[in-house]
Parts: sequence; C-alpha cells; structure tokens
Amino acid sequence: MDAAATRAPDPPGRGGTPHRLLALAMDPTRRTPVDKPEFCVHSGTMAHLNFDQAIIKIRATDSRFAPAAYHFIRQSLDHSIARFNRHGPEKKPAHVSGKELLEGFRDLALKEYGPMAKTVLGEWGIFRCSHVGEIVFQLVQFGILGKSETDKPDDFQEIWTFIEAFESPFQPKPQSLKKRSVSWRSPSPKKGSPRRRPKSKNNLGKL
Repeated sequence: MDAAATRAPDPPGRGGTPHRLLALAMDPTRRTPVDKPEFCVHSGTMAHLNFDQAIIKIRATDSRFAPAAYHFIRQSLDHSIARFNRHGPEKKPAHVSGKELLEGFRDLALKEYGPMAKTVLGEWGIFRCSHVGEIVFQLVQFGILGKSETDKPDDFQEIWTFIEAFESPFQPKPQSLKKRSVSWRSPSPKKGSPRRRPKSKNNLGKL
C-alpha cells in the first residue's frame, strides 16, 4: 500500500485509559486516536474527497467498520513505513506490502492499547487480518490510498489470529517443572547407639 512520505508518522501512545478507548470506539463523533491526516493521493477516481468524507461515503454502503477503524489503519500505514524504512524518494509515495502493514498494525495496536487491543479493535469491527485488507482496499477505491499493480486483497490473508496476536503476549508462560523422583529410605541408626535385636516368636518372656 502506498502513502505520502512527506508527513512524519503520528507517534504511538495516544490510546488513553481503557474506558476512554471503548468510548472512542462506540462514539465516533468524539476525538479518534488519530488526528485528521492529510494525504497525497496519486490514484483513485475521487481524489477531491478528504479522509472523513471518504469514510462517510464508504459507510453509506458498508457500515461494518467504525470511523476510528479507518483512522487507525491509516496510522498503521505510517507506522509500518517508519518501522520497515519504506520511505520513498522525494515527492514519491512510500510503499509497504500487505504483510508489512499487518505487522505494523499489530505492533501499533499492542503499543497503544496493550491488553485491551483485541477488545478495542473488536468495538471498531476489526476481528481478523482480512478485515484490515478490506478497509485498505476501500480507501484505495475512494482514492485515499494508492496501490501497486501487485497489491491484492489476498496479501492480507490470516497470517495470525487475533488471539495469537493480542492475547497470547499477555498470558503467563507455563514454566517447565522438572519431575523429581522421591524415594523413601529408613533412617540409619546413629553411631554408638545399641542395635535392637528383633524379638523371637518363641521367646515371649515369662509371666
């Protein structure tokens, strides 16, 4: 996916408290985790639309994803470009692959939302890797993002589940317990102490 490299990527860490994150997800009219970005559109048929207008157009026919989901995907693209050093030449868009964008998406979600990442993404309607690809190509269709001839939705196949990506890192790792064989041994008599002779059955003593 392509994006303009003229603007520095938004810094991570705008997630806020968990309650605020869920409020942002459920109420898109409040400030989203990403400020309104400016884009250099080099493909698409509706380049006159700004980002928020494009989201409105998209959601008019497909409302599965919250507006905050589109903003976060755009921020994930910036994060991926910076992480994988994919800045293009001057006045040319940068490019990352679908797999790289997914890795940047996961990395940024964990940094911003920590253990709440899966919950917040779910509130936005994002439950699997293919949803990220669907959002990306919706933005491509409306001219917000560009793509190369080799980019395709299949690039966003399920390389990991959301449980693996956002829950497993916070689960305690089981420690390998070594089985210890415990054998019982009768205590050895102390040195110098007289040994007791076993009583004979025929010598029970006199009454």
